[in-house]
Order: sequence, then C-alpha cells, then structure tokens
Amino acid sequence: MDIHFFAKSDIGKVRTTNEDFFLNEKIGDNEFLFIVADGMGGHQAGDVASRLASVTFFETYKSLRKKNTPIANSLELAVRKANSMVFKKAAADIEKRGMGTTFSAVVIAGMKAFIAHVGDSRVYLIRRNKIKKITTDHSFVEKLVEEGRISADEARDHPQKNVLYMSLGAREAFTPEIMNDIILEDGDALVMCSDGLSNMLADDAILKVTMGDYPEEAADTLVKLANANGGSDNITVQVVRIGSLEMLEKTKPIRLSRPRRKLISVIAVLVLLAILAGLWYIFFVPGHGGSMAGKDIAVKSESKPVGKRRQAIREMDGSRLNVMGITASDCRFLSGHKLHIVKNDWLYVFHLDDQSWQTIELAADDQVIPCGDTGIYLLRREQTKRLGYRLQKQGIKKALLGIQNANSLFSKGIDSSGVPIYEIPNIQKWIVPDFINENIFIFHDLNLYYAITKWQTPENMPVPIPELTYSERTRLFFKNVGGQMTMLYSDPEKNLTAVFSLRGTVEKIMEFAGMPARQPLALEYFKDRALVCYYQDQCVEISAGKQEVTFRYSFSDYQFNIVKILVDMENGQKLIVNDGNKFFSLSCGT
Repeated sequence: MDIHFFAKSDIGKVRTTNEDFFLNEKIGDNEFLFIVADGMGGHQAGDVASRLASVTFFETYKSLRKKNTPIANSLELAVRKANSMVFKKAAADIEKRGMGTTFSAVVIAGMKAFIAHVGDSRVYLIRRNKIKKITTDHSFVEKLVEEGRISADEARDHPQKNVLYMSLGAREAFTPEIMNDIILEDGDALVMCSDGLSNMLADDAILKVTMGDYPEEAADTLVKLANANGGSDNITVQVVRIGSLEMLEKTKPIRLSRPRRKLISVIAVLVLLAILAGLWYIFFVPGHGGSMAGKDIAVKSESKPVGKRRQAIREMDGSRLNVMGITASDCRFLSGHKLHIVKNDWLYVFHLDDQSWQTIELAADDQVIPCGDTGIYLLRREQTKRLGYRLQKQGIKKALLGIQNANSLFSKGIDSSGVPIYEIPNIQKWIVPDFINENIFIFHDLNLYYAITKWQTPENMPVPIPELTYSERTRLFFKNVGGQMTMLYSDPEKNLTAVFSLRGTVEKIMEFAGMPARQPLALEYFKDRALVCYYQDQCVEISAGKQEVTFRYSFSDYQFNIVKILVDMENGQKLIVNDGNKFFSLSCGT
C-alpha cells in the first residue's frame, strides 16, 4: 500500500481560539490512524474536549491493537472510552459543563478503511473523480434532508445546520457510527474535515483541489479557500491519498520514477554527508553549543567578541505544537531532545528529533518534576488534612517515597505499604519539586530549598541546602556538564549566582558575585568556568575570576519578543519560544 497524507488546521477569520484538533499516527506495519475533532463549549472547553477525546482515543486504540484486538472492536471500545472521559471531565468541572466534540477517526490498514464517527465533521471518499460523503452528519438539519423535507442546498444555508443531536461527551451512553472494511483502490483519496471547511466549500471544490495537487498543497489550498469564503469557523482538514506511482502521475506523483532514482540517490548521499559534516561541527567543535535544524535569522553583536564564536537562531517546525495550542507557559523543561509540556491535566513529551509525542494523563494536583533522561517523575499531593506528598514514577504504581509536614524535628518512617515517609518541620503551605535524577531529589517550600541525596537508599534524609533561600525571584537551572549534573542558583536581589555539583551531594563549586539585578530567562554553566546569562534582549557571557562581561550579543534585530528560553539539561541545546508561540533553536556565543 502506498499512502501519502497531510493535515492542516487554522483558526479561521472569526473565532478567537482554535477548538479543532487533529492527529495522524502510524500504529503498526501498514496501519495508520487519522483523527479530526471539532470541540464545542464555553471557557475554552471545546479545546479541552477535542484534545481530550483524541488523545484518549489514540492511547486506548494503540493499547488495544498491541493486544491484537480486532480493528473494528478497538475502534468502538476506544471511542466509547473517549466519550466517557469527556463526559466525566465535563461533569467534574462547572466551567466545562455541556462541553463536547465531534469526532471522526479513520484507520487505514492494508487496502481497507475503518471509521468511527460522531457529529458533523465529515469523511469524504474520492474515487474515479467523483466525491461521496461517507459519514452521516448527526444534525437535526441532516435529518430533515433524509426525510425529504428540505433539499441539500437548503440545508447548507439553514440557520440550525450546526445543531447536533449526537456529539462525543454529551451523554454517558451513546452509539457511535462505525463503518468496517471499506475496500480501497489505487487512486482513492480520503478527505477528513471539520464543518469549518465543509460549510465554506462545495463538494466539487473539495474534489478539484484534492485531486489536483500533493496532499500538502491540497490541504493548504482548501484552508485558504475556506478563509476566502468567510472563514466563519475553525478549519481543519486531512488529505489522504492511496495509490501506486502510475495512479498518482496525473496529480504530481510523490514517488520518483525509476530512471531518476539512481541520480536522486547520489544527491541524497551528498546531502547526507553535508548534514553529517554540519552536525560534527555543531556538536564536536570545542565551544560550540548544539542547535536544532531550521532557518537562520540574522543577528548582530553589541561588542566584537574575542576569538571565533558563533551564534544563530533557527526557526523550528512547530506545526504539531501549534495545532495543539501549546504556549510558552505550557513548556516546562527540556531534556534529551524531549520537550515536556503540561496542559489541561496532560503531560505531553514531544520528541524534537522526529516530532513524535507521548501523552500521560495527570491527576489534578500532580506536579511533573524536571529530570534527566531517566524517566518521568511526579510529585502527587495527598488528599488529606495534613500537608503531604507522594513521589511517583511513571509506570510504577507504588509510591517511591512520601513527604509530610512535621511540628518539630526531621524524622523518617515507613508506612503500612513499605513506602519511606519523611517528616520535615514547618513546611510552608506547599512543596514544589525542582529536579530529580537517580542520585538526588531537590524541592522547595516558601522559605527553603531541600535535598534528599541518595534518595533510593535507606540512609537518605531530607536536609535544607546551605546558603539557599527561596523567594519569588530566585531560580534554579540544571545542566549536565562533562558527565556531571550541575545546578545554578540565581538570586537577582542579592546579585548572586552560585554553581553546585550534584555528585550525590550538593557541593558548591564557585560563585559569581556582582551579577546584573535583572531576572534571567535561563542560565548555563560550562566546563571552562564560564557563565552565560540569557535575557529577553541579549545573551551575556561572564568568565570565572574576571567578574566581567566577556561577550554580549543583542537580540534587538529580531522581529519578535522572546518569552521563554529552555536549556536542554542533557546536551545544552537551547529552545526559544517567542510571543507568537513559535519555536526556535538558539546558539549564542557558546
């Protein structure tokens, strides 16, 4: 089976938020899943519903298929699970009461298609230059058309055309539309879309655009046409093409003809060698930090640096993050090329290298702990009168340890399930985790920073970190330097930055006094005892012992404002998020 696909989502010209959501994933050999969901409900509840339904469906379906559950059964079980999750979420949160979503899922396995569908998003099948809507609009107006009371043309402009009698999450029990074993042919196209597209374009227009170009260009053109016709709603479309090279030749075939393959292979090898050479320079030339591939943006320096230093900002492909509505505030930390994002009680682990992602549902009080590339840790608030927390690791049901407030002394005990419980005197209001790896766990309350060294061994005990106090302006930053995790403590009010080694104990390496009083977006320490401070308008390097700026680079030429800078704890790559929630890599004088 040859399959080519592309998806695009757009806010439209009227709405202020995008409540649509799409997903496409390879499930197994010759099996692909495609989803389009159009959320509804106030207070951004539609956004929550469409995303929650899609992610729940995907995780459930993938799990069932791993157990060799048949596709049709997996579809129905997964869509019922998604419905249950949205229904329960709406019932539990008064601001999300009444939220729901349309939902269309298509599985293509071999030369067969399977569909689960609820609502008025649509799936079209295009075959032999004819288009057919193969899903049912679960709307009251569609029922009028089926009963012959109005025509299809009248339905398009009917004032109640968007009133649904069935949507996902509207009620606890429902019967989804399931279509099994749709036989596909070479040359077929499937178009999935929200009503923001189908209400703006006639079926013939969808047919003409889909069959006239690559899936990527076709999806882009369909969205542009829907906006040109009014763009009165969010617009989402997925274009899927099935067919061999011969069948696709009339629509700009994606695969190359055989006579050209040898030439292209030679070119591909040359390009690969050039890329490898570039990566070698980036990662192995001394003093040069890693950067992710993208488009260079010009930059100027305020002062001419001594020695040869490079800097660059490159725009990343953030389309999958943008369509999920990810903002700078959602991005928590970067570790091992993986961006960790928390949004709407879900943890998204986004792999920058291949743009794949992992999703984990969180409890309401779960805090995701920044960590090295050793797993996913959560600090979970206990629902008891006494202030307490449990440390959890993803995939392990039993808590690893517990922390409770005490009145007087530090102490340690074991609960009935064998979990170590630490009592810390006079915890102030709450605990926030700062970092964890296999050797050390660091957290703070409203006054102090604490560390539990060797927390996986019996002899550990939480203790305050000497000289470190917490305030609203203090910050901790972590990075692996020469195989050793390093912590930087920044206190702008005291003009102080201290560097600590986390080699099983918290040991101060050095101190940078006389620092600028400004709050940095990020700090980074290097083996040559240099500190780089990243601010919204510049990055500054300070050498140890000199206590003076040795390099300064301005960001004033950029046509955007930097909101967040994350430094990868494992490899030092820098990730920028701007005020438009676009994503860039940064190499700045290091």
